[in-house]
Amino acid sequence: MSPLPHIVWDMGGVMYRYFTELTLNVGADLGWPVHRIPLGPTGAVPDPDYERLRVGEIDEPAYVPRVVSRLAGIGIDFDPWRDLRWRGQERARTWETIGRIHDAGHRQVVLTNDASRWLGSDWQDTWQHAAWFESLIDVATLDHRKPHPEPYLVAANTLDAPTADCLFVDDLPVNCEGAEATGMQSHLFSIGDPEGSMIDLEKRLGL
Repeated sequence: MSPLPHIVWDMGGVMYRYFTELTLNVGADLGWPVHRIPLGPTGAVPDPDYERLRVGEIDEPAYVPRVVSRLAGIGIDFDPWRDLRWRGQERARTWETIGRIHDAGHRQVVLTNDASRWLGSDWQDTWQHAAWFESLIDVATLDHRKPHPEPYLVAANTLDAPTADCLFVDDLPVNCEGAEATGMQSHLFSIGDPEGSMIDLEKRLGL
């Protein structure tokens, strides 16, 4: 594959650790029976709801309450939207790759479905990493979420570029499929192997 000029990034799971990773850490510290709680891609037991999320049968705003309900069912009062803190939870390896892509002259944008829920409604005005990107696109300002075509087309339009000149990075297969349907190429990020995901991306870009 020849290097692509524009990279379109998802945030949650890719730039930041996924919320079930942090929930698992909290639970381990507090003595929850984490070995028997389904917690997405990071839990020790299968999570059918997360598999539905991966293929687009439900979205994250529907998935998170299912995790909350699951915890409440065993007597745990924990809401990731309310109780998790994101400072310091960036994936260092992803940010290393972002820096390498920047240094190589590729243009980069953010395309996120749920940052407003996790980082606050004013995140675009206060986010300390904004300077790395030409635009920050939050679907809260659009009519549709990924994997609908609109968000990907908006990302390409902000770059004044055809979708064929964009590579989209996301941790959900359904969102990568949505990007490909608009003509973008995609790179599926593995929450279970963030290091390998970035190594593979750098190879694709010839870095």
